[in-house]
Amino acid sequence: MVGYNEVKARFASILITLTLVVLSGLAGTWIGAKLWTTTSTTHVEFHDKLFSELRLSDKQDELMEALELLHSSESDKLRIQLANANDALADMLETNGNYNDEVEAAMDNVHSTMFELQRITVRHLYEMREILDPGQKVVFDRYISDNLREIAR
Repeated sequence: MVGYNEVKARFASILITLTLVVLSGLAGTWIGAKLWTTTSTTHVEFHDKLFSELRLSDKQDELMEALELLHSSESDKLRIQLANANDALADMLETNGNYNDEVEAAMDNVHSTMFELQRITVRHLYEMREILDPGQKVVFDRYISDNLREIAR
């Protein structure tokens, strides 16, 4: 016969697993909303507004477009990798009853992919900045920092 404490322990384990699955789903939804929904519409708006404020020369505009093509190819690949990493994490949470090395590895994969995406994005910003003259750099720096602060809120 199963004792009260054993039933209580099993129930607690199931409850913790369900809580982790729900939290992971919410986190995945939030990440997806931030990376895909927001980015897909605001990325173009971001560039349009920034470039109109900077008043780029034809040569600068040409260089910016070339940088954007390189960056978008790289970032698109990472966004796909991030989606796959989130799927793998969801699978781990669904199939593993306990926190273990496989779950941690899946989490590490999500985090390292997110970090790589952030790294190439910041690198891209600095590459864009190199195209600008000193006056444009002041506008660029203010615009970038204001947008990052807005995202943080």
